Amino acid sequence: MELIFLGTSAGVPTRSRNVTAILLDLKHPTRGGLWLFDCGEGTQHQLLHTSYHPGKVDKIFITHLHGDHLFGLPGLLCSRSMAGNANPLTIYGPAGIQEFVETTLRLSGSWTDYPLEVLEIGEGLVFDDGDYLVRAYPLNHPVECYGYRVEEHDKPGALNAAALQADGVKPGPLFQRLKHGETVTLEDGRVI
Repeated sequence: MELIFLGTSAGVPTRSRNVTAILLDLKHPTRGGLWLFDCGEGTQHQLLHTSYHPGKVDKIFITHLHGDHLFGLPGLLCSRSMAGNANPLTIYGPAGIQEFVETTLRLSGSWTDYPLEVLEIGEGLVFDDGDYLVRAYPLNHPVECYGYRVEEHDKPGALNAAALQADGVKPGPLFQRLKHGETVTLEDGRVI
C-alpha cells in the first residue's frame, strides 16, 4: 500500500497546500485499487501532478460534508466522464452525500458515463471484499463525521518444509497445523 497526500491543509487551501484529499494505492497484484479519502476543492488538479489517472479511482470515502472535504467531488466526477472513463465508482459518506451528488449533477446539467453508486454509511463495517475491509468510526465534529480504518485481511503464509525438516520437524500432521497458523509444541519442548 502507498499513501499519496494530495491535500493536507485545513479549511482553506494555501499556496503550498491543497485542502483535504488522500489517495490510497492498494498495489494489489491482480486487481489494483485506488481509493480516495475526501475530495476537497482542487483534488483533480492535484491528481494531475501525480502518475495516477482519475479514471482509476474506484472508491471515494468522504469523512463529512464540509466543503473543504467534498467540493472537489463534482469536478472529479465530471472529468472522469469527459475522459471517456467507463470504470465503476462507489462513493461512501455520511447521510446527505447522495443528495449532494445527485443535486450537484442535476443542477449543473452534468452526468456520469460510468456506473456510479453512492452509499450513505454509519458507524461500523463499510466495505469488505475479502482482501480489504474499511470501518467507519464517529469523530467529534460539528457535523456527522467519520474516520476510516483500512485493514488488510490476513493472508496464509507459505510453509518452508525444508527449514522445518532441517530443524527436525517430521512431515505430517504438524506441517498441516503449522500451515493453518497454529502454534505447535514439539516432542523436545520447542514451540513453533
